Amino acid sequence: MKYRGTTLIAVTCGLLFLSAAMLGAQVKNDRTKPYKTCVFPTVDLSTTEDNPEYQQIISDQLHEELKIAGFDIIPREKWDAIRKQQGIRPAQLYRADSALKVAEPAGAELAIVSFYSIEDRQLVLEIKCYDAVQGALVAGVFKTARVNLSVYNVIAGAVSELIPEIRLIGPPPRIESPVVERIALVSEDEDMAIYLGEEGYIGRISGGKLLLPPIPFALGSEITVEKRKEDYHPGVETLKLKEPEMLIKLKPLRKKAHTATELNWSIGQLLGFGLAQRFYLKPDSSYLAAEHYFYVQHNFSDSKPVFHHDLRILFGGYLFSGPHATLRLNVSTGFGMIVTYFWLKGQPVYGDYYWDVVNSSFEVNFRRFILYIRSEQKYALGIGSDHIFERGWISAFGEGPSTITFGVARKW
Repeated sequence: MKYRGTTLIAVTCGLLFLSAAMLGAQVKNDRTKPYKTCVFPTVDLSTTEDNPEYQQIISDQLHEELKIAGFDIIPREKWDAIRKQQGIRPAQLYRADSALKVAEPAGAELAIVSFYSIEDRQLVLEIKCYDAVQGALVAGVFKTARVNLSVYNVIAGAVSELIPEIRLIGPPPRIESPVVERIALVSEDEDMAIYLGEEGYIGRISGGKLLLPPIPFALGSEITVEKRKEDYHPGVETLKLKEPEMLIKLKPLRKKAHTATELNWSIGQLLGFGLAQRFYLKPDSSYLAAEHYFYVQHNFSDSKPVFHHDLRILFGGYLFSGPHATLRLNVSTGFGMIVTYFWLKGQPVYGDYYWDVVNSSFEVNFRRFILYIRSEQKYALGIGSDHIFERGWISAFGEGPSTITFGVARKW
């Protein structure tokens, strides 16, 4: 691994030398003076130590290209002594405040910092240049890429992209608009992956939070983050950046429901209850359901109740809203059979087949539970030799086609 890393460093730096030299030649024709510059070592912010070779690759490319482009690079021995005097660790030199505390006493006019992190074989790289005298951001480059052979081209491109943005004629431009330097995202969804707009993958929630890379977003601006986690529905949030340091609590994701268990009760069938099991074909979207509603028909004037078992299979799904919506419309249809028998022995058992034409449910969607009210329209088919209902609408109210059911479902 070390041999391959050394070879890649040598090859990459060799390929960059020619292009950097050409760029440097053009810049030297225009510049009036070489700016004294502190180029601080690249900092690895990865949660693991599996890819340390990129520290040297990025640092070497930065140092070499800036030197070729005409920057007066301050020797490490000079600024490193100041760093030690101020008690600043090398791992802190990607931060503007730490870098500027070292660069200005070292006599630098520019300070260039960089960091990278690698999570799930995804590289996040940022390089920034600061005016060491005024403490202002001059230029910055932010890149993401998959960790493969092309990552070296991304690193080379980031370094080459930065140099033209640093103006060598006249004083470095000062950015007047304040920026947000530190953003921490807090979430109860451990191991949730965070994607930031066009920049792509940023990192994962670990220990309940994620510190975003120090990208200098403008104060008052908005950023859009996408949240992804295995077996959860993805979510998108737009965050308003109001303060220089932000601690933002993200909304929790909704876990994908693969099944749901229901308990319900129908008006007009007071002495009964229903149980159902949903099997989602697509999580929280379309489903098949098996339902059983048992109820007793009794006038309380005698001791001869009638028993009913309402069995049915439904196919349903949601309209107009996704799994994160609080209010959802659920529509289903299917077929069923009502089995009827009497208290007295020797009486026949009846079976009435029906078409459950359409059921419309309004649901209140919580993370784990669903509360719903459902309107049902059942149409008796009037087939078979032993049936009670003639062909037509079946209603728990005795008239009209509708039955109203209230229910609760637990999602799994």
